[in-house]
Amino acid sequence: MVPKTKQALERSYRRCGKSFVKIDKSLYREYQQMAYDDLESAAKEESPRWAATKAYQALFLMCNAVLVKKLGFYSKDHNCIITALLYDKIIPEDSLRKIHDMLKKKDKFFAEISPNESFFEEIANIRISRNNYLYLPKALRNIKTPADRIIDEVRELIRLLGEIE
Repeated sequence: MVPKTKQALERSYRRCGKSFVKIDKSLYREYQQMAYDDLESAAKEESPRWAATKAYQALFLMCNAVLVKKLGFYSKDHNCIITALLYDKIIPEDSLRKIHDMLKKKDKFFAEISPNESFFEEIANIRISRNNYLYLPKALRNIKTPADRIIDEVRELIRLLGEIE
């Protein structure tokens, strides 16, 4: 879940402190390359289950690349990555606006919420889709976004995150 208040964000950031692992900032390039590799692998995957899983992993790694580049740490915890990106205001406003506009064009329903919220909510939505593919039997999956659309969206998100200086 994305923290909705400043107090919730601060509590979440404190809880996440132990999950942040210091690393040399120059290693962000390796995280980027792993993200690109996983995205390429996702696009070649025949199984929608594994395609969605690899696409989400690529996004997760690119978010870590941004953390490493900006702050010199990474986390294995999804919620802590989102918390750190939010808390430290890592994603510039112009990047958030581009992401928000991209999501609106893709018929996402984020027109009523801020660009900041739409990006982090969408990461959570992609994770939920991945979880549905990964953990539920086919008969119980309620998949709203096909794996190929997840891959396309993740590709655009990764491209936009890769532009962050």
